[in-house]
Amino acid sequence: MITIAVTGGIGSGKTQVTNYLISKGFTVVDADKMSREMTSAGGKAIPYIREHFGPSFILEDGSLDRAAMRDLVFRNPEMKKVLEEGTTKVVLEDIEAIKKERAASDDKALFFDIPLLFETGSEDDYDAVWVVTADYEVRKNRVMARDGIDPSIIDLIMDSQDGEEKKVQLADQVIYNNGTLEELRESVDKTLKSYGLI
Repeated sequence: MITIAVTGGIGSGKTQVTNYLISKGFTVVDADKMSREMTSAGGKAIPYIREHFGPSFILEDGSLDRAAMRDLVFRNPEMKKVLEEGTTKVVLEDIEAIKKERAASDDKALFFDIPLLFETGSEDDYDAVWVVTADYEVRKNRVMARDGIDPSIIDLIMDSQDGEEKKVQLADQVIYNNGTLEELRESVDKTLKSYGLI
């Protein structure tokens, strides 16, 4: 079984790629989903967040106040590191456990959707790395349309993630997504064929 990490900056279309992989019958482990579960009410990261950031970052329902935390960490890199210590590192440990569990399965490939792959230095933990990318303005406009986030916050988020050029250079496979959804899916199919997966 081959392990493949799929990554890309915000607005790149990475989720479209992983959704398409799922529709084709592949298993995709979603690092963001794991992180969200950790920071939901009763999640295992909530005590850490309360201890290191204070109760003001916990909503009444017991979950993380994502908007408040996002504003804090993208304006304060040191606090971003503190957050990652209690969330990102734990997710990476859980991913390694999943790999061991699935090692004996009949899967040809196991995909991992990891937005901050290079930022966490975990790219060497996979047999291959696929980077989904698009032009900066294309990505920014997608995020504005999708999330309604203030453009200045989007710039901070995008600038906090490793540069696209670096990701493209480090990738085993680059999937460009400046066009239509159909074109993106054709690129994914071409990539899967090159790996002998379809």
